[in-house]
Amino acid sequence: MKERNGELRRFVAAGALLLAQHAAFATITANVADNGDGTFTYSYTVDNSGGSFDIAAWSLEFDFAVPDWNQLDVPTGGDVSIPNINWSADKGIATPGHSAQDFFTFTSSDDVKINATLGGFSFTSHFSPGDILFSEFSEDGFFSNSGTVKGPSSGTAVPDGGMGVGLLALGALATFGALNRKGR
Repeated sequence: MKERNGELRRFVAAGALLLAQHAAFATITANVADNGDGTFTYSYTVDNSGGSFDIAAWSLEFDFAVPDWNQLDVPTGGDVSIPNINWSADKGIATPGHSAQDFFTFTSSDDVKINATLGGFSFTSHFSPGDILFSEFSEDGFFSNSGTVKGPSSGTAVPDGGMGVGLLALGALATFGALNRKGR
């Protein structure tokens, strides 16, 4: 039995290495509009045209503690536009002293599929543009990716890219989304 478990571990490790070598990821692109009144409108598109998994959730992490917009989506009384009623926006879990904006869908049919793009995510802020962290997740939370994109910033860098806590938080988000999908 011990030998069989060792073989299984080697097989899983080899599979994870192969997957990591061949995984392709979606990107989050931003369009920033200066509104001329001291505010900026941040619009985002999930571009999964080169991705290798469907995107069910994604998040932005900011270098300030409190956003100056209501982080709920417009249909639930907030300030964040979403592409359709099957997507949601809410406050995310971020590294201490920072904040996050989460986006997620409850049904796999509304994920951003491989070879597809989905725009229509936006909000307005007084914070000026800077480089911020984004993270994206598959429905089961197994696949994930992080990178940087333009977004509201106080000009202070996110510590260590926010990768550790940010990925942990989005793993929880992906799990929450998967559980909610089962409930619907």
